Amino acid sequence: MAFLTRNTLLTAWRRSRPRLVRWGLVAVAPGLLFLGLHLLFPLPVEKLHPPASTLVLARDGQVLRMFLAPDEMWRVYVTPEEIPEPLRQAVLAFEDRFFYRHFGVNPGALVRAAVANLRAGRIVQGGSTLTMQVARLMEPKARTYLNKLKEIFRALQLEWTYSKEEILTFYFNLAPYGGNLVGVGAASYLYFNKRPTQLSLGEAAILAALPNSPNRYRPDLNPEGARAAREKVLAILARRGAIDAAQHQAALSEPVPTRRFPPPFQAPHLSDWLVRQFGSGERFPTTIDPSIQALAERLLRNHLRPLQARGIGNGAVVVLENRTQAVRALVGSVDFFDRVRQGQVNGATAPRSPGSALKPFVYALGLQHGLVSPQSLLEDVPVEYAGYRPVNYDERYHGVVTVEQALVQSLNVPAVNLYARLGSNGVYQFLRRAGVSTLPKPKDYYGLSLILGGCEVTLLELTNLYAGLANGGRFRPYRLLETDPLPEGRALLDPGVCFILTEMLSQLRRPELPAVWEAAVNLPKVAWKTGTSYGHRDAWSVGYTPRYTVGVWVGNFDGRGVPELVGAETAAPLLFAVFNALLQNTDAAWFVQPPSVEMRQVCSVSGRPLGRSCTSAVDELYLPGVSPNAPCNLHQLIAVDLETGQRLCSRCRPGRRFEERLVTTWPAEVASWLARNGRPLDRIPEHYEKCPRITSGEAPLIKSPPDGAVYKIRPYVALAYQKIRLDAFVSNQTREIFWFVDGKLLYSGSPDRKVFLTPKRGRHTILCLDDEGRSSSVTIVVQ
Repeated sequence: MAFLTRNTLLTAWRRSRPRLVRWGLVAVAPGLLFLGLHLLFPLPVEKLHPPASTLVLARDGQVLRMFLAPDEMWRVYVTPEEIPEPLRQAVLAFEDRFFYRHFGVNPGALVRAAVANLRAGRIVQGGSTLTMQVARLMEPKARTYLNKLKEIFRALQLEWTYSKEEILTFYFNLAPYGGNLVGVGAASYLYFNKRPTQLSLGEAAILAALPNSPNRYRPDLNPEGARAAREKVLAILARRGAIDAAQHQAALSEPVPTRRFPPPFQAPHLSDWLVRQFGSGERFPTTIDPSIQALAERLLRNHLRPLQARGIGNGAVVVLENRTQAVRALVGSVDFFDRVRQGQVNGATAPRSPGSALKPFVYALGLQHGLVSPQSLLEDVPVEYAGYRPVNYDERYHGVVTVEQALVQSLNVPAVNLYARLGSNGVYQFLRRAGVSTLPKPKDYYGLSLILGGCEVTLLELTNLYAGLANGGRFRPYRLLETDPLPEGRALLDPGVCFILTEMLSQLRRPELPAVWEAAVNLPKVAWKTGTSYGHRDAWSVGYTPRYTVGVWVGNFDGRGVPELVGAETAAPLLFAVFNALLQNTDAAWFVQPPSVEMRQVCSVSGRPLGRSCTSAVDELYLPGVSPNAPCNLHQLIAVDLETGQRLCSRCRPGRRFEERLVTTWPAEVASWLARNGRPLDRIPEHYEKCPRITSGEAPLIKSPPDGAVYKIRPYVALAYQKIRLDAFVSNQTREIFWFVDGKLLYSGSPDRKVFLTPKRGRHTILCLDDEGRSSSVTIVVQ
């Protein structure tokens, strides 16, 4: 046996080297040529991603709305995970069984196609792989031999650049499915009204064959051609053992669609809004719950049907889930396609006057800053703030009411009075911090009327405000997209404040609750409030439970007022209908009382902690260390002289026979109003005239004219018609008052009589003196 030596090997290498170099060049040359062409003619990657249809999705992935792509095509992209296995198998079996084995080109298939074409004298067979079809879909060209070479080159580029799964996904997204349907996603929705992942075997077989001849196999134009194509695909699958006989027969028995389904068209107002905000070509995974959305649409439609005959044409509904701050339903109008009633206006985002719907936040801030508690008294008498005179909805006054009564009865005057007391801690600043975007003007622009609807809000933001109450005073932005994180939010109210307010708002039997439907509906426990804008243009109702917050608006988009447009009558019934449906078969748990809230007894008349002379008490929730704690001082035990009937003080009481009498002493403003309106009022006897004492108590409070007022005498109008009224609030101890103008007595007598001053140019000091010697004054200017 011969042994190979080093010299022998070197000699053999020298002899064979030229031949190896020649063969190496032959092997490498195609690769070098491909790389050169690849650099000179790069793959047009952007053509693999033509513009897509915009999709608005529900929280469960269901398509709510589909928009045409900019090129007027329906094109819904799918991911590899969204391609069902039956469709994958059918396409590979029908189009390219060796897809995972070739490098983009199947030489055998090309040879067979070339032979068939030569025999026929024309192109009757393509021999294209799926990769080559993707190349042709990427750059459509006429079917010529030169263009076939270009397809082969592009196919090699695709295989060089992408994985097999990526190329297959490109095919499913670019393949034509008839008309303006591109891609299996659009075909699934518009031929079968379902997602690609839900396709059956028979449906997958139709879609596998359809790109091969979109016009001949379109089920909506040629159902028999589609049926034949399906049979052909299923026969291939059965022959290759991909499906069994039972699956084969079941797929053959499936009906073939004979029409295209209309594209999904739910939540149209929300969909349009998202596209305007973020642009087209995107997928918007919204927080909308399809069942709640459909429920709200149906209830709004049923509710508006009888109202439209009375001139009330439209409405909107928003449903928020409190825990996630997610919008579960947004209905912008009763009928999107109703042009007469401007149905395409989005009532959920259109700024409108909220009427009284903002009042709860005045009382929340009053509770928060320790100004009031639920049984605290608020004055409900005529009042003026620099020319602004608030009046109640029914134009009546009540003298005094509790905070709870003022809120539940939605009285205007007490709410404005409390708003004025809040000063810089008012509702305007609160609303801005809570995220309301419809207050572009400074605070002074809105004034005190803001709390009565002298501003604009949207239903969506108003509903979100109430959700902040349901969340214990933490106010966050609402969420429209599932991909948006839950923001931290801002704690603007104490949880105890929200609980007390919620208890007041959840009283079922309320004066504004219409008896006509109160007895007919099994009302759930809801904290709720209504609002009616000036001129009866807008009716609102917003309410919340631990789980949901619902907002309702009813009105006309053209701003036309209708007398029947009252929040309690046209909006509240719909609110409770929505809650009835939402809360069926759910846990009825209510809010848990926080540790910061306790119960106490207060005077049933004054609403203050019990004083020594209080005779009756009621319970109230309060915030220890925050709520007002000054004891009641309305009730006084006085001594009345049995001989003169006059009041005795401690200095003049010794030696005289007297009896003790319990009286109620109201503030001057309230006492005057009660007296003028014939309300029962304890008359406190005048002080014993022979007793030396120091006068105390409340001085008259001049109501008109206001201090610093400027009046202008109008020419050509008699002075008798330009008189200035003199009016003052006095306590119920006062029997007589005296009006002085520039030191001269103008009037003396009963405080209930009307007194007028004839204007005279100049600066004047007006003084009001009562029979106890107490006085107050104002200065005015007459020009």
